[in-house]
Amino acid sequence: MNQKIIIYTDGACSGNPGPGGWAAVVGLLQNHRSSVVELSGRELNTTNNRMEMLATIAALDFVRHNLEASEQATIRVYTDSVYVIKGITQWIFGWKKKGWKNASGEAVTNQDLWEQLDQITQVLQKKMMNKISWEYVRGHVGTPGNERCDELAVAESKNNSVYKYSGSAQGYRFDIATPPKTEPLPENNWSKDSSAKKDAWYITLKNGVVSRYKTWAECEPKVKGVPGVKFKKVSSQSEEQEILKSWGYHQ
Repeated sequence: MNQKIIIYTDGACSGNPGPGGWAAVVGLLQNHRSSVVELSGRELNTTNNRMEMLATIAALDFVRHNLEASEQATIRVYTDSVYVIKGITQWIFGWKKKGWKNASGEAVTNQDLWEQLDQITQVLQKKMMNKISWEYVRGHVGTPGNERCDELAVAESKNNSVYKYSGSAQGYRFDIATPPKTEPLPENNWSKDSSAKKDAWYITLKNGVVSRYKTWAECEPKVKGVPGVKFKKVSSQSEEQEILKSWGYHQ
């Protein structure tokens, strides 16, 4: 029997690096026994990108262990992480050819997780004859699956107790079989292997207000010795969105 599997994933991190959480919603859709499972976890010192990747790895690993070797499935992954989608569908091939080195000859960031994600996708796609598609959904626009994953991931990052659903798809909080609105991947300044970044600027977040500065000389007086302010150097709009999201900022 060919199953339809729907996956939503998200990650959150306070500080980037800092305490973080990841979450996934997995729907195993069959006519008379469809089910939904929520997964989540936390790490004390991590980054937003690692949390996004761990959510995806955990979801696909769950699928692998809940499919019989003879079963085939169409797997659709919905995520707001450009990093995850471009990494697994584009950049990873060049990294592997270069021995997990980027264009600058340096070790690929998060290589351990990229190897795990690569291995599990290959098992699902080749050995079990499943098809995986990767879909971009914009974060914080009301997509139920994305919002639920964000809720769980943020709670995990704050070490708050979370209730995770596991049961019939009919009893879940939304119809997981209804496709969400997807978008083309946002344009950004990342290179093919995410190593060559051209333009850069600095962002700060204080009292819910985001400010941007072209140079460190402009940014430094605004952050040095200032309590409660967060700041980061970024090189693309997508990276800025990822950082702001990891800080808990919702536009």
